[in-house]
Amino acid sequence: MTSFLAIHGLFGLLGCEDAPTVPLHFDGPVAAAVIPADGRTPFSGPIGFVANSRSGTIVPLDLEEGRLLTDDPTASFLRASAVATGQSRQLRDLAAFVLGGDDGNGEVWLWALDTSRDQLVAAPYLTGTGDDGSPVEVAPDATEATFVDADGSGDSATLSGLVLREGFTTTEDWSIEYDGSRWWAVGSRSGTQETEPVGGTTFKSDFGEVEFIIKGEATAGDRFEFATDTGLREFSLSGRPTAILGGDGVLWVSVDGDAPAVHGLDPASGATLVTAALPAGAAPWRLAASDDGRLFVADSRSPAVYVLSEGALVDTLATAGAVVDVAWQAGDDASGTPFERLFVAPLGARRVDVYDLATGQWVDPNPADAPVEGVDLGSPISGLAASAGTVWLQQPNAWDAIPRVPTVVASTQDGFVFQIDAGTGCAVTSLRGPHGPNEIIDSSDAYAYAVLEDQGPASDAELSVDGSTGEQVTVSSCGGVARGEAWTVTYDSASVSWIVEGSFSGEQQGRAYTDERYLSDTGAISFYIVGGTLPPTDGDRFSFEVDRGLLVISGIDNDEDGLIGAADDPLDFPSRPLAYEDIVGPSGGGWDATDRREYALVMAENQDVVARCHLDAGVAQTGWE
Repeated sequence: MTSFLAIHGLFGLLGCEDAPTVPLHFDGPVAAAVIPADGRTPFSGPIGFVANSRSGTIVPLDLEEGRLLTDDPTASFLRASAVATGQSRQLRDLAAFVLGGDDGNGEVWLWALDTSRDQLVAAPYLTGTGDDGSPVEVAPDATEATFVDADGSGDSATLSGLVLREGFTTTEDWSIEYDGSRWWAVGSRSGTQETEPVGGTTFKSDFGEVEFIIKGEATAGDRFEFATDTGLREFSLSGRPTAILGGDGVLWVSVDGDAPAVHGLDPASGATLVTAALPAGAAPWRLAASDDGRLFVADSRSPAVYVLSEGALVDTLATAGAVVDVAWQAGDDASGTPFERLFVAPLGARRVDVYDLATGQWVDPNPADAPVEGVDLGSPISGLAASAGTVWLQQPNAWDAIPRVPTVVASTQDGFVFQIDAGTGCAVTSLRGPHGPNEIIDSSDAYAYAVLEDQGPASDAELSVDGSTGEQVTVSSCGGVARGEAWTVTYDSASVSWIVEGSFSGEQQGRAYTDERYLSDTGAISFYIVGGTLPPTDGDRFSFEVDRGLLVISGIDNDEDGLIGAADDPLDFPSRPLAYEDIVGPSGGGWDATDRREYALVMAENQDVVARCHLDAGVAQTGWE
């Protein structure tokens, strides 16, 4: 079915001024959902949906092609209609379900959390397929406009030419009321319109939801009433819904209130299937699910994660603080050892803690440091998502093979997207990885090493270079243990030792000694100072910088210069990621291996940008804006 939003884009090219002014893409993108290519819909690849917090629209994306979705086979240049829920809504979480569809004609329903009304909304996107196999979008309908003569004066104004538009009109009640000097148009979900209805002329609502003409006389209080309908339904629960999660034919909803709970709803009817009560005072927040159906519920007020099984609370995990997000991941690590772990982002912390569900113990990715906690990612966590499959790492193992492991994607409040190796709890590193001062300075592989800055009488101490690695400073290979910072190693004659200080890590408690291997307090760096024939004196120092070497995505490189600059799209305050898998090429057997590509959608609400991040490569390949 032809999309009016796509037609509007075409009209814009032709210079037509009659089309409504609407945001073509995103207005506060905040959450996403994905429908896989499983044969239940007419789409050949995975389809994404992005909910906008400021416009109340849900925009469909063609994830495989990296463009806005086209669902009309006869007009590939026209994009599919958005799903309108009302301009006054503030959408956040999103879930997508395919109902039926064994023969490829399944209905697609979208569930969203509306924080402006503390409601859930369920909106149909596709009602099936047409005779030619093309998707059939929902066509809006309306009741007949009724004139209410409020004062019984006998006025008989008329409202005619009512026009509805796919992707703009939603389910709501409209009131067009005269105040004695002008008409006011108000939609129960679109709000009061800035555009004024003027008698005898065509009125178009602010964002194209409705169009009509009013004629005749009216007095103050007189009004027209009509309702529009797209099949959208609203649901209220006892309390304030805080998060939703779709999976295995159930919509899970966490609800905060006098009786905190997690409800399982039927995505077709909205009926409550199961309710799991949580402890009094709990503030249920984001949800994660395991493959066997267990649910993990973050508590945004108390230091706890609740474990639900078969609709009942079965365990409470004590955490380091109130929890921002959780993610469950399982599989085999790089050595082939199976694991099952829960990843927890404590509120305000700059790390993701890792809980081993098999042993019931917190995992310590860095045994050299006393606290048992996750590695430092540099900024508080915005959200987590477990990779749908296994992701190629960047660095080869001891057998010169590239490992492929499950990961957890973490977005941070300073605008970065990282991955955590789920088997180790360490952040995934770049090809070069964490390193010190050994940058290649010319084609002969000469290195710019740190040299002694002699402050007094001649001294000739050196930082030793490892002959096998070429490294002068050994940096922890566990991504996130070392920070990107400047280090100084300064000689102190009073203690016959070297004071080691990092620009972020501060002065280390442990001192370095000549001709002894040194390890920093957290195990981040290690080096060996070789004494020469001329002893060091006060103030002599080595200065060098350490690169944390993490595989990090900070934006969409539009000009492909390898940097995120003025011409690019940084990920300003990225949202909770959504990970998915795309199978490319032949998958029916044969000689060619199936090409499984791991991605994550990341929404930058402040930038009105959505990035498709290729997890295997560690780059944002595509951006919609």
